[in-house]
Amino acid sequence: MLYGYEEYRLKAGISPGTLVTEVELLKSFVRFANIRNEKQLEPYEIKPADVRAFLDQEKEKGLKSSTLKRKLSHIRQYFHYLWKIGKVPVDFMPKFEYELVVEKSVAKLLYAEFQEEKQKVLKHPSLMLNAKLYFLFAMKGFRMREIERLQSKHFRDLGDRVEMNFVTLEDVYWNLVFEDPLEVAVIVQAMERALFREHDYMVASDKKYGADYVRNNMKDIYQGLTALLPKPFKTEEVRMAYIYDLYKAQNKSYDEMVELLGITPESLTSSLKRVFERYK
Repeated sequence: MLYGYEEYRLKAGISPGTLVTEVELLKSFVRFANIRNEKQLEPYEIKPADVRAFLDQEKEKGLKSSTLKRKLSHIRQYFHYLWKIGKVPVDFMPKFEYELVVEKSVAKLLYAEFQEEKQKVLKHPSLMLNAKLYFLFAMKGFRMREIERLQSKHFRDLGDRVEMNFVTLEDVYWNLVFEDPLEVAVIVQAMERALFREHDYMVASDKKYGADYVRNNMKDIYQGLTALLPKPFKTEEVRMAYIYDLYKAQNKSYDEMVELLGITPESLTSSLKRVFERYK
């Protein structure tokens, strides 16, 4: 369904880097619409309700209004392209409206609640490996976009521990050591899977020789984790709970938090402000 779109956008002057993000979003949207309708849709079969349901799913992750607006803009651009090439008889997106404001509810998740369930989650026999990885890395304060950039080359298996060396999107060198045997086992399993499938990414599709990175259906991942946890799993909420726990329960210093979270001091200040707004 995306055939020809990349060439169209490149001719329009979009940068290759931005195009990668845009196409990945559109792939996720198309996959979501197919799953929602339980069939492979033709472009003209996609309805406004599918766009609304997809944005509702993204909003539930706690994304900023600006992020939702950008996703909506990508989808609008895509439907304009489909209309121009005659794949849809009518472009409904110019009249499509969606409430982008994300209300900041009071945070109710305490980090210790999920920490107590860590063993059950990481050892669960039927929980998909990718779900375990999202849980593990969210509990270490990773942002969603950082989790999805992690590659096996960023990790070193040292036997009783795994060392991570990673440069974040903020251009911060982040060194973490995972020593918990359960965490080590999950990370090593992901590294072995990447090697077997000739895949680079830790959180990857199940296709050998496929694209470098294909996001799993996040609804399935969140549902699988929520079924095992005392409260709904959302990556950003877990990250905020971790930051709050570092500051309030573990009494970590500012410098220690910067090092543990792999962020700049300015970013930590901003994150703490948001955390304190939610944990009142």
